[in-house]
Amino acid sequence: MAGGDAGRVVVGLDDSVGARAALRYALEEARRRDGTLEVVTAFVSPERLAVLARIPVVAERAEVAAATEAAARAVVDEVLAAERAEHPDRALPSVEVRAVAGDPGPVLADAADGAALLVLGHRGRGRAATALLGSVGWWCLRHADCPLTVLPEVPLVPAAAPTP
Repeated sequence: MAGGDAGRVVVGLDDSVGARAALRYALEEARRRDGTLEVVTAFVSPERLAVLARIPVVAERAEVAAATEAAARAVVDEVLAAERAEHPDRALPSVEVRAVAGDPGPVLADAADGAALLVLGHRGRGRAATALLGSVGWWCLRHADCPLTVLPEVPLVPAAAPTP
């Protein structure tokens, strides 16, 4: 592991609640390791989407990358603001946000090359699905060259106690 990567924590970000939990966990891990946090979000390139959907390319890759990165940055900024409000006395690690064209598994495994830790959220679609890793988790488990942590989706609001 390169010296600069010794504390680098990579987290995959999508639009799931599990990904937000993973982001919070990765932020704490980067802080604990006195390292950096790299937030990576994968997107389908317009060229690939055109082939898959059999439609003409309607957007430039750079535009899609910029929009995807901006959406990820908005989520990161929201989580960082909540972290600052909750722990104003604690320093935040350096955070980089990147959008990369490609399938999430390979994109995240490549991004985690040499990292101290890769963190993913789990969508957990249904009782049986929550017992298993998703396809991205399996890909990263088999191909990432660093430790992997997968966090389950957690409810935003605790369930209310039954009323008598």
